[in-house]
Amino acid sequence: MDDAIIFRMSAFSEQGGRKYMEDVVEIRIEYEPTSSRSEDYTKSQRGQDNAESDSSKQTESALRGGIVAAEPGPVSAMWVESLASEDAGDHSAPLSDGKVEEERVVDTRRSVAFFAVFDGHGGREAAHFAREHLWDLLKRQRGFWSKDHAEVCAALRKGFIACHHAMWKQLPEWPKTITGLPSTSGTTASVIVIRGVHMYVAHVGDSAVVVGVKENESDITLQALEVTQDHKPELPKEKERIERLGGSVMKKSGVNRVVWKRPRLTHNGPVRRSTVIDQIPFLAVARSLGDLWSYDFYSGEFVVSPEPDTTVMTLDPKRHRYIILGSDGLWNMMPPKNAVNMCYNHDKMVGPKGMSCACRLGCTALLFWKERMLRADNTTVIVLALQERGGPTIPMHRDEIMVDMAQGIDHIPFPGTQYNIYEVPKVEREDGLFNEEDEIYGEEHEGWTCLEW
Repeated sequence: MDDAIIFRMSAFSEQGGRKYMEDVVEIRIEYEPTSSRSEDYTKSQRGQDNAESDSSKQTESALRGGIVAAEPGPVSAMWVESLASEDAGDHSAPLSDGKVEEERVVDTRRSVAFFAVFDGHGGREAAHFAREHLWDLLKRQRGFWSKDHAEVCAALRKGFIACHHAMWKQLPEWPKTITGLPSTSGTTASVIVIRGVHMYVAHVGDSAVVVGVKENESDITLQALEVTQDHKPELPKEKERIERLGGSVMKKSGVNRVVWKRPRLTHNGPVRRSTVIDQIPFLAVARSLGDLWSYDFYSGEFVVSPEPDTTVMTLDPKRHRYIILGSDGLWNMMPPKNAVNMCYNHDKMVGPKGMSCACRLGCTALLFWKERMLRADNTTVIVLALQERGGPTIPMHRDEIMVDMAQGIDHIPFPGTQYNIYEVPKVEREDGLFNEEDEIYGEEHEGWTCLEW
């Protein structure tokens, strides 16, 4: 399939100097439903309110495939054999030759990849909830599997809002604040979904997605395409929306923040017009998942909006060399152009034994925080390095995995050969099956965490 993407993938996540690690990553690679079954899949999911049960089904399916994150942590990845639990065959027993061939017929289906960075605030609950449930909620939305880009983007927006309202149902179970108020947990969310050569992006908050572009083969540097724009409260469209809903924006320590209007803590009983309301400059982003404190009872809307900006790109590996998802711990220290060119130069200079691009970006950002004598923010990065199909062999770094979206889940080649080199196939490969004993695990290295594949 020439219309499927090949890329090297790596991830990095580190707490920095903050007390709590609230950044999390979610990576899913699954089969797309076939055209005859996508509608059935959507119908089967629509009516299921318990996202947790769906998550457990996905986990069971991944275990059957033999690949799953060893332990839950800030960086996790999961390969799921099929989209519906009934599709997953039991691979625990030996299969006859005929049965293996029958399974391989299924492996030729297209794959879909989901990558997300969640930067939590006010507690871990919202970020972890989004990591566990957002992907399942997105897939349930009508139009998500459509070939119409507008329908897919609309489904992404509906999925974000559905996740936000699912958090609202969980709010009574989340830890209260020190003062006894309901949880103020929220999270940014930067999400990309890759299907064929198309990349769909949905985004709330100040995590960001950047693409490194090489316009001409003679160019010695890459250009940075900023796919997302931070949702800062001072942006005219955000400030107008906030004020229209009865909210306001105030500066605190030089940072514009959405104001939390709440009754004075000493107040008891119902809120009346005479009730003293404190105005607290609270949140430095205008959109997020969670932040349920921002609900405005008069308009029936959330001042901090859960609705994402969405866009779609057609990926061309000849031009688009890198896709970087990062939390603000990276972007506050590194301009997008510097980040994409650091990846570009790193791949040219560092051999197979070196760290990945994601680790290089994350460690460099932490060093910049330290050099400026600032307490480092949580820093999380995912890097996808796109490759041309039929191109030259590729040196694999020690904590990367190669993903060919045309080969099927069982055909994702696993690095670790003698020379740690991957040759991009010109035609569909017949080998490269995962060993069921292989697993993905996180390894600690001198204060930072990366995925070791």
